[in-house]
Amino acid sequence: MKNRSLLLNNYFQNISQKKLLGGWIFYHALIVVFFLVSLIVFRGRIGIDSDLFNLVPKNISMASVKKADDKMMSVTSQNVFVLVANEDFLEAKKVAENVYSQLKDSKNFESISLYNDVSAMGEITDFLYQFRSFLIDEKTADSILASDEGAQDFAIEALSKAYGGFTMLPLDNLDSDPFLLTEYNLQNYLNALQNSGTAMSVKDGVLASSFDGRWYVMIRGVLSRRGSKLASKDNAITEIYRVCEKAGTAESGTSFVYSGTPFHSHESSNSASREIAIIATVSMLVVIILLIFIFRSVRPLIFSVGSILVSLGIAVLATLAVFHRMHVITLVFGTSLIGSCIDYSLHFFTHWSANKELKSSIEIRNHIFSGLLMAIISTGICFAILLFAPFMILKQMSFFCLAGLISSFLTTVAVYPYIKLPEQRGNVRFTNGFAKLASNLERKWVGRTVIISLFVLSILSIAVFHKNVKIKNNLLSLYDMKGRLLQNEITASQVIQYTPGGWYIVSGETEDEALKNEEKLRKEFETLTDGSVGYISTSSFIPSKETQKKSREAYKKLMKSAPEQLQALGFDEVENFDAYMSLAADYELTKNSYVSFENGNVPAFVESAISSAWLGNVDGKYFTVLLPTKVTDYAAYRSLADADDNVYFISKSQDISADLDSLTVMILKFFIAAYILMFIMLRFFYSWKQAFKIISVPFLIILVVVACFAAFNINMEFFSVTGLILVFGLGLDYIIYMMENEKKSNSILEPFATMVSFVTTIISFGALALSSFKPVHLIGLSIFIGLATAYISSFFYGRQE
Repeated sequence: MKNRSLLLNNYFQNISQKKLLGGWIFYHALIVVFFLVSLIVFRGRIGIDSDLFNLVPKNISMASVKKADDKMMSVTSQNVFVLVANEDFLEAKKVAENVYSQLKDSKNFESISLYNDVSAMGEITDFLYQFRSFLIDEKTADSILASDEGAQDFAIEALSKAYGGFTMLPLDNLDSDPFLLTEYNLQNYLNALQNSGTAMSVKDGVLASSFDGRWYVMIRGVLSRRGSKLASKDNAITEIYRVCEKAGTAESGTSFVYSGTPFHSHESSNSASREIAIIATVSMLVVIILLIFIFRSVRPLIFSVGSILVSLGIAVLATLAVFHRMHVITLVFGTSLIGSCIDYSLHFFTHWSANKELKSSIEIRNHIFSGLLMAIISTGICFAILLFAPFMILKQMSFFCLAGLISSFLTTVAVYPYIKLPEQRGNVRFTNGFAKLASNLERKWVGRTVIISLFVLSILSIAVFHKNVKIKNNLLSLYDMKGRLLQNEITASQVIQYTPGGWYIVSGETEDEALKNEEKLRKEFETLTDGSVGYISTSSFIPSKETQKKSREAYKKLMKSAPEQLQALGFDEVENFDAYMSLAADYELTKNSYVSFENGNVPAFVESAISSAWLGNVDGKYFTVLLPTKVTDYAAYRSLADADDNVYFISKSQDISADLDSLTVMILKFFIAAYILMFIMLRFFYSWKQAFKIISVPFLIILVVVACFAAFNINMEFFSVTGLILVFGLGLDYIIYMMENEKKSNSILEPFATMVSFVTTIISFGALALSSFKPVHLIGLSIFIGLATAYISSFFYGRQE
């Protein structure tokens, strides 16, 4: 059977060089123009993303609930807490006030607060007085309505407070509020705030807590859009560090505790940036040294490095143009292109420097074209399949690499043919040594022994360590807190005593229905936990209309005994009559003025208190959040949501870990799909024997990687499996180059170029394997092992012909 790849090669030889160059210009110009258009259309929304939450997939399938969860996360993930610590409370408060005064007007914050909102008693009491008849809690309203004794008990309790002098509010409105409902509702609000979970309490107008002999004063902030751009130099986190460093002094004994996702995102962003610089610098230096030493000429170095920079630049522009926000991890992974993109250049310049039989750069291009084309097709199929994965970071990685590799391929076949051949050729180091090594290993039994040994050892290792072979993801392992930030989170957890592990999202067709559904959930949750677990919820502050109606009915019943209550409080008969009429008139005038967001009568301090709980209208439905202070039993908590179609229980660490397991299985299915497509493609261009030989390499790669991971007790996580499918595309290049070289003269140069390209690629991915960031480390490690296996197997497969 005639090799169809040679026919394809002959076809492209007939394409004029000007057309190829035109294709190169069109491809790069198209991406640049697309990027500029996106820059204009999406102005201010294009940039680098370093948010840790965006690194993991979203775990909710229903679109509206997913958007509601995203809305909540957009707020809570931008929350920051700074605890100012000192043995002396007044000193801690003084420093906190200094920090607050410097940050309060910063554009990096949507809001920032030090002084407790409850301290603004005038606004609170005015609201509670105006709507006192709407805010009687349901349990108390039921007690009042159930019997006359219940109403009488409530009235007597109010008299006890009035005469006992234990009220929080002055008794200025006693004639119009004889049952002290304003006082009662204020106490309920304060209990709801206390029940929301933290151990912080109001002291001298600020939130503070004493722990282990030190006072901690809390500053709370929400990052603005500008301040949350953690990849920029002037962001909220760097400003907090700068201000606190100046405000705190060793002499005063003041220290700072930082808590919140943005601090960790900032640290991971800086760490990733440092790793990018290190990986890129080390890889580039190694590549430069290799090129200079091997080719003894600066021209291969200049053009190869230029090709790499163009490829990386085009990959960045294309990714930003399509996705608008590119995650910093995509950029870290993209630096691996330094090793991959140079493969095409190395194949060209090896022949350019040493192959005297080829008389022009165009002949060199024609000589290597079929191998390069098969390589870009095989790699492109693998990356293209990953574009269909329901995971944005994976889409970005695959698209980034695909755009860069196409650029590098076009540069090699369209631009390099214009490079003049050197006057002296055959001046490439290591080719003679490599030729001797290859000739010593060219016996069939050597190649077969190596290949069979790899298969057997891998299978035996998997059999021995089969208990370690498992697909399991743990979200918490993706980012390891270290150093000061780890100690800060431990201290903050001990001081604040607030460690939510999940939350409920409650939906409704209307605002009132959402509040009603949440009230139902609250009852069930309190029954489940016996009231031992605190929570924050919207309906604790803004009851549903049904509950407010019940409150009004209870208030109406209390009014029947208003004259007796006023008389017991010492008012004379005339005043009793006037006050009673005032109460009746107030009831009639306000009976339809329910407290609701829709009516616009929810005060700012309530909105602030429930800012993380009330999500409002999202895609035509209304959502609110019940946020427990801790999760004691995930299964029991989830069972409440499973029993109600309007309730969804979200536990990020558990849900996303489970979703990563599902995505890992999906990636394996993608691998099978790519495997089948690749075999069809290979069978079209090669004989059955050659196609089976090539397609057996990915299978061997999987065996070796799984065996190594099992031997070292490393789970096959999502990112390591992702690395496998990427190896599939990159690793096939080596065996394809070997196959394409079989019928060509001066056959040692192509295997030599393959060896050099393998070395450069393995250096890049080896650097990724050393990364401290778990996803990058796992991808780098699996690709490092897989590429080594691919090259070894392709080398010895080539010896068997």
